[in-house]
Amino acid sequence: MKITAITLQNVRRFIEPVRIGGFGAGLNVLAAPNEHGKSTFFDAIHAVFFVSHRSNDKTVKALTPRVGGDPEVSVEFEAEGAGWRLEKRWSGSASRKDAKLWRDGVLVAQKSEAEEQLSGLLKPPSDGGPAGLLWVRQGVVELESGGEEQMARRDIMTSVAGEVEAMTGGRRMETALAKCAAFLGLHLTKTGKSAQGGALKACEGEVDELILRRDTLKDDVRRLQGDLDRRRQVRRELEDLEAPEAFDVRAEALEKAVAGLRAAEEYDQKVQSGEDKLGLLLARADKADSKKVALQRALAEKALAVKEATEAAENAAQGRAKHEEAQAQLDAAQTDHDKATREADAAAEVLRLSHRVERAASTESRRKDLTGRIVKAEGLTKTIKALQNDLLQGVSAHTLRQLERLATDLAVATRSRDSAASAFSVTYSGAGKVRQDGTPVTEGVRHAVTGAVSLELDGIGQLEISPPEGVDDGSVAQAGAALTKALGAADVATLAAAQASYETRKVAEAKLQEARADLKAFAPEGVEVLREELAGLPEPVEITGTVTDVATAEAAEAEARQARDAAAVALEGARTTVQTLRETMSRAEALAETAKERTTRADQPLIGYGDAEASLQALQSDVDAATVEIATAKTELEALRGVAPDLATARAADTRARSVIEAAEKQINQLREERAALGSRIAVISSAALEEELALVGERLEDAQSRLARIRFDIAVYQRLQAALRAAQDSARENYVAAVHKELVPLLRMIWPDAEPEIDADTGLITAITRRGQQEDFEGLSGGTQEQISLLVRLAFARILAQDGRPAPVVLDDAIVYTDDDRIEQMFNALTRQSEDLQIIVFSCRQRAFRRLGGTTLSISRIEKVA
Repeated sequence: MKITAITLQNVRRFIEPVRIGGFGAGLNVLAAPNEHGKSTFFDAIHAVFFVSHRSNDKTVKALTPRVGGDPEVSVEFEAEGAGWRLEKRWSGSASRKDAKLWRDGVLVAQKSEAEEQLSGLLKPPSDGGPAGLLWVRQGVVELESGGEEQMARRDIMTSVAGEVEAMTGGRRMETALAKCAAFLGLHLTKTGKSAQGGALKACEGEVDELILRRDTLKDDVRRLQGDLDRRRQVRRELEDLEAPEAFDVRAEALEKAVAGLRAAEEYDQKVQSGEDKLGLLLARADKADSKKVALQRALAEKALAVKEATEAAENAAQGRAKHEEAQAQLDAAQTDHDKATREADAAAEVLRLSHRVERAASTESRRKDLTGRIVKAEGLTKTIKALQNDLLQGVSAHTLRQLERLATDLAVATRSRDSAASAFSVTYSGAGKVRQDGTPVTEGVRHAVTGAVSLELDGIGQLEISPPEGVDDGSVAQAGAALTKALGAADVATLAAAQASYETRKVAEAKLQEARADLKAFAPEGVEVLREELAGLPEPVEITGTVTDVATAEAAEAEARQARDAAAVALEGARTTVQTLRETMSRAEALAETAKERTTRADQPLIGYGDAEASLQALQSDVDAATVEIATAKTELEALRGVAPDLATARAADTRARSVIEAAEKQINQLREERAALGSRIAVISSAALEEELALVGERLEDAQSRLARIRFDIAVYQRLQAALRAAQDSARENYVAAVHKELVPLLRMIWPDAEPEIDADTGLITAITRRGQQEDFEGLSGGTQEQISLLVRLAFARILAQDGRPAPVVLDDAIVYTDDDRIEQMFNALTRQSEDLQIIVFSCRQRAFRRLGGTTLSISRIEKVA
């Protein structure tokens, strides 16, 4: 499509008809000042193409002049190889609303038919058309992620893909997907489960309920047949159990089992007597053997105890001898150590005396220095106290500033009063004078009259002057009283005296700082610390006789100390030896005593045996005799066990025979009860028409399952359709990104030679751009750079639409307002490049800059009415 002319009437400021004609196929530029009507034409072009003549929305209201009237817009354009003219009039009156469409000069449609035919020529935004994308208003720098631009991008994505012929418009693709989602949403949850309240859920519930009823009926039929079979089996079992020959067999088996049990019990008693006899023999043999073993152990313990007692006594005697020898050596070592200690103490005393004499000589000079420092520090302390007293009596800086402020207040009040009062001045021309209170009045000076003034005129008389009304002397009095009060509080008579006192105080402060610095130098930590150090110095020492020098005394003391330490080591070694031998002797004596006690304990078990060896032989004879009797008893017991019947087997046979009879009786009673219960249940179930109901439920189940299969088939079809549409949409996105990238990169590189954009396939937005090897987020770019990129993106979109066979003009209204003069040249080149295949219409207020854009120059002209 190519616009050739547009005419406005009753549109905003244009009450009379105006026209822009002469639009070219490529670049068209209208550069005019602000308030010239460029944005009005921009909005009018958009409205005539995309706003219905029946509309009364805010777009139409924005076109209406302030003085009222019905906006009328006429546009001439070329499309589909023909020339077209479209006229629209919007009005608050339904009868005035109109739309007309001419083709090659012939009226082809009016009103709604004109709107419908226009929609066939170009898709409006409501049908996913590119209007929001290619019509750029003032201040728009972003590609919005929603609204008309997003719908336009979807349209481009679908058109570029060219893979789904039925989905020629992005909006219809979204509509189809929405219908799929709506249908599936009626039947399935987001997790793919059946949705509550849906037909699928209801049909599944009906099928499940009918299956449950069918299975229940089948179970009832199976139970009835089972009950009939079981009743026949019960009758047969009762006949077998209640037969007379069956009773005889059970009784005979019980009688045989009772006889076998009695015989087994008799043999069991005989075996038990044999086992008791054997047990007594074994006990007697064990007792004799135990006594024999105990006697043998007692004899062995007695021999060992005697041996150990002899050895322990010998060891104790040897330990006592060694301890006595070591004690003698310890006494000698103690004597040597005492002597060495006395000699070391004497040498240490001589060394201490030598040190005292040496320290006394070295501290005398320190004593004189400390004494001098203390005297100077005490004098400075007195000086500081005197200066501090002077500071207390002087005027402080704060007090002086306060007095100066009060004096200024008094001067200001005085000048204010004098300026408001009358004044007089005197000029003398002869010898006569004017006097006030006997004093001549100064010539040429202004004298304010703030109160009654009496002047004496030489040779003339008296002159009385009264002050004018309204002169306020209270502020002066108040300021003077405040100053006087403050001077009194500072104990000075005048401000000059206060200033002199302040200067005296400053001198005292300087002297005080100097005195404190001197005191810090003489006594950094205070006078008391110096006094303490002086008191801590050792007193002078008076020495009589010869004093050994420190080096000789130290050598003698070290030699004596070494001798004392050697004696101490020898003494400690002797003590350790004595202690060790004392412990060894004590252990040996303890062991000897323990061995003696063991010997005594070993004698106790042998008391009562007399001749221990004879007793041991007698016990051995008893053990041998018991062994022979045990062997005989075991032989007899084994022979008895060989012929005795098994008691446990006989008892088991008796128990089994009795349990067979009891079980038969119990089973007969149970079968009789079961036969009665089966008869009752069969009678109840037989009364219900189970087979008829089962057939009816089967028919209903087949119908419900058929309906469920149809619903599931429909769901599967919609799911496959949804998947196919999404796959086509994904493919369109990929082709869309590739197409936009192909068109956009040359435009970007006209401004930034190495620019590389990053485009989001889902939103169609540029998210980042790489320049000079650095990636930058779109949101972080400057306003001018964002403006330039967004315009280049629109130019790329327009080229894609043109290649898709749907060319549309790009209309810009001050779209590069943030672009500087250098960059705008490059943008002009981009616009010129794209205008080879597109019609581009530019409205701008930057007349000087856009003269360099080139292209067809447009202008707004008024249409003269024909009389």
